[in-house]
Amino acid sequence: MTPWASPRGRALRDTPPISPLTPLSPSALPLWLRSAAPKPGVLSVGRLKTYGLILAIILLGFWATAALGPGQGSLGAGAGMYDAASGGVLSDPPSFGKAGNEAGGGDGMIGADDQGDLEIDIGSIEAKTKKPIVESALSGLHHAVADNRQSWNPYHVESKRPQSDAGVSKKTSVAKQEKPALFASSGEIIKDGIKEEDRLGARTRVGKCTIVFNGNSYWERALRTHEEHDRLHGYRLHVLRQGLLDDVWSKPAYILSLLLRELARPESERLEWLVWVDADTIILNPHVPIEVFLPPAGPEFDDVHLIYTNDPNGLNNGIFPIRVNRWAVDLFSAILSYRYYRPDAPLVFRDQSAMGALIQEPQFASHTVAAPQRWFNAYQGEHNETLAPFQVRRGDLLVHLAGVPDREKRMGYWLDRAEQHLDDWEIPFKSTSYPQEAKDFWNEQRRSKTELLSGIRVKATTLLTKTGQRLDLYGARLTNKQRGAISGIYHQLSTLVAREKWQEEYQKMEILMTRLEQKSELLSSAAEQSHKLPLTPAHNVMVAGEKDLLQATYTEGISDANLQHIGETVTNLKKLIVDFAGVLEHERHERGCERGHTGTTAMAAAV
Repeated sequence: MTPWASPRGRALRDTPPISPLTPLSPSALPLWLRSAAPKPGVLSVGRLKTYGLILAIILLGFWATAALGPGQGSLGAGAGMYDAASGGVLSDPPSFGKAGNEAGGGDGMIGADDQGDLEIDIGSIEAKTKKPIVESALSGLHHAVADNRQSWNPYHVESKRPQSDAGVSKKTSVAKQEKPALFASSGEIIKDGIKEEDRLGARTRVGKCTIVFNGNSYWERALRTHEEHDRLHGYRLHVLRQGLLDDVWSKPAYILSLLLRELARPESERLEWLVWVDADTIILNPHVPIEVFLPPAGPEFDDVHLIYTNDPNGLNNGIFPIRVNRWAVDLFSAILSYRYYRPDAPLVFRDQSAMGALIQEPQFASHTVAAPQRWFNAYQGEHNETLAPFQVRRGDLLVHLAGVPDREKRMGYWLDRAEQHLDDWEIPFKSTSYPQEAKDFWNEQRRSKTELLSGIRVKATTLLTKTGQRLDLYGARLTNKQRGAISGIYHQLSTLVAREKWQEEYQKMEILMTRLEQKSELLSSAAEQSHKLPLTPAHNVMVAGEKDLLQATYTEGISDANLQHIGETVTNLKKLIVDFAGVLEHERHERGCERGHTGTTAMAAAV
């Protein structure tokens, strides 16, 4: 049997091979048949060009970094330093001599004692950075452009900036630092409620201040409730973390220092009001702004510089807003020195008692207003008990745990409530009773002030009339100097009363009235002396008439018309003297004089 074979195989076997007629070219051969081209050497011309280009790029990067940095002049002055991470020049003194792999020792300052010894060995630098690559050069270039743009400004004064730790530990990156919102200086922490860049140029009008040191978690939690309130309304918070003076006198000392610090600022940048808050106050409704308690804008309340509250013991200065001005500096200077200049004064509550006594004095009393205690100094209370007017209600701003036994336990209770952010406590401001209460309160203050001003003007007019009459009657009995002093104050007060806007200067009017009353005592003394003159001869005539009556009538028993007339005259004269003495005594009491009976009173008693 014949084996089977493929037709194609048979065809290929039967076909003779084809011989090339011409030689084949190497380029016509397939690539896999071609012989490999010889490889160039390591130092071939092409590779040398490539190495040179890479080296030129690296050197250009280092040169640009140095050119854009502070320059050699800064290094010679000891103000620059080498940054091994990026190959740039930093302007931060703390990073002198500090690299990521450098052993710590001393302060790391290069040439801190002798600037002449400050040298930078480029060779040693290159030895430390054995593998300079394009990435490091670009990092240095970015570092120089980002942090040293001031070198392009010939008028720029170099300032020292804090260095990030990332710039020391990392070799290929520099951490970007942002200005912290919370910073400490000499034991003080200041925190802006709204960052400066977010305020869009708006001015911070109200600031808060407190003292918290050697505290506990309850006080810190209470402080955080204020921070949330400040963030919502943009208030600046000052917190002193150390004591300044003994006992509680650090409080007025710190407030005084803040007032002086603010007054040293330009008027467009300083606070208008400073609010003191004790550490045991807890914000319950952060939606309530401080501004609702401040006097309305306008000249009628520009003289109100302090708003305070009273409790059953008198003044409680746990929370109060005070206007930033010279008056506030005078008040707290007096409070701080009170215990030294009045050592015998009873200070039951120390600085609080000193403040309570001072705001009652004429110099300060006319610039203060007592507000309802519940407004911003409410004490604790619950709805299952009868609430007093000074106890906190739902929706009120805060609670003050002043003098509470087991204070930390009670603070924990109210802090838990505040941190829950309950809707029935954190009521929107417009839904609280504060807007209407504040409106009614200041309207009442406006009405009371109007009545006060009217009374002051009536009193001033009466005083001017009486003083003018006495000057006409008894001015001649005074010396020219005395009469000139009274006349000068008299004309000043008359001019002020006649002004159309005298209400704006009513305080000056009160001062002039007091001075005129004091100077008018000379006129009162002159009037009293002039009244005594007719009494002396009247007294002598009365004595002589009684003597004649005794001798002629009572001894001899003889009576005629002349003796009867003498008797009637003596009787009338006695009555006149007694009545006149009563009138003088009444005038003396009207002037507020509490001097003893003299002259006229003694004569009337003899009659």
